[in-house]
Amino acid sequence: MFIEVVGNSGSKNAESRLVCMKLGTRVLIDAGSAALIPEEELDTVDLVLLTHAHLDHILDLGFILDSMVSRRTRPLVVTGSEACLNIVKTHYMNGLLWPDFSKIQIEGRPILEYRILSDEVWTDLPGGVECMAVPVNHPAGARGFLFRYQGKLIVYSGDTGPTDKIWKLAGNFGKPVAVVIEVSFPDSKRNISMTSDHLCPSLAADELKKLGAGDASVFVFHMKPWFAGEIQKELNLPGRSVSLLKPGSRIEFS
Repeated sequence: MFIEVVGNSGSKNAESRLVCMKLGTRVLIDAGSAALIPEEELDTVDLVLLTHAHLDHILDLGFILDSMVSRRTRPLVVTGSEACLNIVKTHYMNGLLWPDFSKIQIEGRPILEYRILSDEVWTDLPGGVECMAVPVNHPAGARGFLFRYQGKLIVYSGDTGPTDKIWKLAGNFGKPVAVVIEVSFPDSKRNISMTSDHLCPSLAADELKKLGAGDASVFVFHMKPWFAGEIQKELNLPGRSVSLLKPGSRIEFS
């Protein structure tokens, strides 16, 4: 099992891709840049797991559904918190801004199926991965995730400011082999990080201390592209291996 980065960025410019990651071959984590995935790979995807409903995480959801109508015979399941899905249904795929794909049928079945993901329980995902959704400190129905596969645990923060529950719950299930954590701003913009419920390097270091001792590798994503160089210089996490995720990066946990 693996996480493979399609897009890693917390905003968009000519050189960046919005957040989207493949969890194995059948699940996407967010869909910011999902339309860049080749069709033959998209055709194997059964489920899109949304962290929250901000535009940089859902932008290409409508476009991949648009492409699937002509060739797909089974629904694409979109799952996330109830608040997140309500925002997508009300403000995005509402028949006004974009078609309501839950009402478009192929062979008697809708092309899109919404499924609410319950909090703090393990849920089976396609491909044999277990997922636990955990509320985090960010708007739009935001959730972080614990992923478990063959006894190995990964923490995926999603977008968040300083938070507690996800780190506490992770500790209940053993030591993570990897932590995927957002860092959006440099420390010089710490006040903006706090106001917008995001992390900067010093705040991320504080969050990782909540996990306690451990040798989990740390993977950073969601950097605002114009601050990437500054953030990279500030990411000093003693005792931990730190990597900046980019398109094509792959985290193995099988």
